[in-house]
Amino acid sequence: MKKIITLLLFISTLSAFGNNRSLKKLTHEIEVSTNLGNHEASIKLVCNFLAKPNITSAERYEAYLLKSAIYRRLYKYEHALHFLDLALKEGLKGDNGAAVEQIIKAERSFVYFDKQEFDTSEKLTVQLEATGYKNLEPKYILFLYTQKGYFHLKAKEYSAAEEILNKAYNLSVQYFPAELPIIFGKQIELYHHTGNVQKRDSTYQAAIQSARKTGNIKYEFYLEEIMKNVFSSTKDYKNAFFHQQKCDSLFSLYNSNINSSKVELLEQQLKTQEYNYSSQKKHYILLTIAVFAVLLLLLLFITYKLYKNTKLKNKFITEENTRIQNEIKYHLQLTEQAQPSGKSKLDGFHFTERQLQIIELLKKGKSNKEIAAELFISDNTVKYHLKIIYNVLNIKQRNELLILYAS
Repeated sequence: MKKIITLLLFISTLSAFGNNRSLKKLTHEIEVSTNLGNHEASIKLVCNFLAKPNITSAERYEAYLLKSAIYRRLYKYEHALHFLDLALKEGLKGDNGAAVEQIIKAERSFVYFDKQEFDTSEKLTVQLEATGYKNLEPKYILFLYTQKGYFHLKAKEYSAAEEILNKAYNLSVQYFPAELPIIFGKQIELYHHTGNVQKRDSTYQAAIQSARKTGNIKYEFYLEEIMKNVFSSTKDYKNAFFHQQKCDSLFSLYNSNINSSKVELLEQQLKTQEYNYSSQKKHYILLTIAVFAVLLLLLLFITYKLYKNTKLKNKFITEENTRIQNEIKYHLQLTEQAQPSGKSKLDGFHFTERQLQIIELLKKGKSNKEIAAELFISDNTVKYHLKIIYNVLNIKQRNELLILYAS
C-alpha cells in the first residue's frame, strides 16, 4: 500500500514539473505569435493549455493573464477585464495573494488607460505608487512610469512629465528596449506641447527606427497616429494627411478588427473541446477515488463495503452530472450574453473610429469622394475601409448597410 502511494506521489510531482515547463514554452510561443499578429494561434495555444487535466491554480492564473493580454492587444477591453477577474480568482488560491492583487491592479490600470478612461487608470496608478510598486517586476514599473508621465502631461505639469518619462526611458534602455516606442510616443507629445519642434521630430525618427527594428507594427501605427494628431492640432493638414496615409497602410497589415472576429469565432469552436477535456478530468478524479475506495473496502468487509461503494459512487456521479449540466448552462448563458443583443444588427461588430466615421457619412448620403474630402483621406482609403465594413457585415453594397441601420 505504501509503495502504491509513493508511486502516485512521484507521478504527480513529474506531472507538475512537466506543466511548469509547458507554461514557459506556452508563454514564449504566444509572445512570438502575438508579435507576428497571429492572434488566432495565440488564443488556441492558451485554450488548449487551460483544457489540460491537472493544471494548478497558479498555472490557470498565468494562462488567464496571457489571455487578457492578447485581447487587450486586439482592443477587446471588456474581454481583457473578464480574464483578469478570472486570473485574480485563481491567483488568490495560492500563497502570494498580495503580489497577485498588485499585478492584477497594474494590468487593470493598463486596460483602462488603453480605453482612455484615464481617471480610473490614474487612481489605480496612484495606489500602486503608494505601495512603492511592491511585488511588481520592472516591466510593470516601466509602463506605470509611462502612464504617470502622460497624466502629468495632461495636467500641463511638463517638468514632472519629462522627469518621469526619462526614468521610464532609462529603464527601457536597460531592460526592455523593445518597449522604447511607447516612451518615445509620450515624449513626442511632451516636446510638441513645450514647443520643442526639433526634439519632437528627432524623437519621432528614433521611435520609428526602434519600432521597425523589432518589427512591431502596432507600435509603428501608434507613433504615426501621434504625429497625425500633433499636426492636426496645429492645423498643418498636409503633414497630418501624410501621417494618416501611413496609418492606413499600417492598418491594412495589422487589421485588428478582422483578427478579432476570427479569434472570437475560434474561441467558440474551442469551447466544446474545453468541455470535453474538463469532463475527462472529472471522470478521472472519480475513477481514482473509486479505486482507492475499493482497495480499502476489500481490506474490511468485502461484500458490505462493495455495496456501500456502489451506492456512494452513484451519488457522486449524479452530483457530478448535475454540476456539469449547471456549468454548461452557465457557459451557454455567457455565450448568449456575448452575442449581439438584437437591438441593432450592428451592435455585435467592432469597427475602428475611422470606419464608424465613414458609416455615419454614408448614412448622410455622401459619395466616396465627398467622404474622402471631409476626412482628409484618399478615395482608395475610403474604398479599402468600405471593403472591410462590407466583409465584416457580410454584405455587398451600401444600400444593404443602410437597411441594417434602418432595421
